[in-house]
Amino acid sequence: MDSVKSRIDEIQKDMDGTWSELRRQACRLASLAAHLEDGPVTLISPSLRTSFLEAERSFNQVDGRKKARDELARHLSEGQEKVSRLQKERTESRRRLAQLKVQIGALAFAQAESPVCDKDVSAALSSFLAEHRRLVESSHASGLVGAMGRFRLSMYGKGQEKVFSSCFDTLFEKGLLDRLVGDKARDLLDAYLALSSSYEALDSDIEARSHRLSAGRMELDEDDDLDRRFRQARDDADEAGVSYGMYLFDNGSKWIGPDTPDSFLDCVQSMLALNEHIEECQRNIEREKEYSAIADFSSMIEFNDGKIRELRSEIERINGEIASIEEDNRSLRRKIANVKERMR
Repeated sequence: MDSVKSRIDEIQKDMDGTWSELRRQACRLASLAAHLEDGPVTLISPSLRTSFLEAERSFNQVDGRKKARDELARHLSEGQEKVSRLQKERTESRRRLAQLKVQIGALAFAQAESPVCDKDVSAALSSFLAEHRRLVESSHASGLVGAMGRFRLSMYGKGQEKVFSSCFDTLFEKGLLDRLVGDKARDLLDAYLALSSSYEALDSDIEARSHRLSAGRMELDEDDDLDRRFRQARDDADEAGVSYGMYLFDNGSKWIGPDTPDSFLDCVQSMLALNEHIEECQRNIEREKEYSAIADFSSMIEFNDGKIRELRSEIERINGEIASIEEDNRSLRRKIANVKERMR
């Protein structure tokens, strides 16, 4: 029984695939006929022809909208990947700028203690220098004061990057960075200015791209029902095409003639072969069902034959018991006759 079901399932799968191809060929025939300007086929069922053309037109409109939406989604995805890469680049640039600020601030701090340092630079950084000297002096004191001083100096040393960055900011705000002397100072400043300029351009580029992405996403959100409308329009066009194409196929005698284009004949011939295969599959399924019925009936007969054998065996056993009881009765009757005979 399982093997029969398996064969039927296999045939059904083959038939379903053939039916799908027949529907596709019917749509192809409908499209050929609908876009033909004249000829006998154009006169066959004008209502089905019109319904198909309208459904096809509606589908093409939604399909165009969906392709544009999908293209926009692709561009947005690529744009988001680009923004993500630029954001990583911006983060790295920000880290490098912070590093350069510390290096320039440290150099400025060191130069501020030099007698050859520009006086305006020294004045601008005087509070940082005074704080550092105060901590150093307190660390040299004895007792608890010295211990606290050494602790504060240690903490100050751990936070030097923040101090040096503040030194840079102070000089930047006062426009004194170009007063620093030495080739190293010039190289660091040149690197900072170049990186700062590229960072600003990068930041502006990211902001502009992010705005465009936001606008694009809003446009996508407006079409959140497009996929459903696309599926509906596609199904409607398919059904209209199948109805029109199958009607043309069933009424081929009304329009097929010597002047029928080969593309139409090829399509009809393909549909004929597919239809014959479907009918053959249906016959095979019915045949398999008949084989299954025969197998079921044969199993029932075999079951009944077994019951008959069991019953016949039971009958033989019962007949034996009956014969034994009858023999007992005959023996009892003889004994009764003997008793009666003695009583005379």
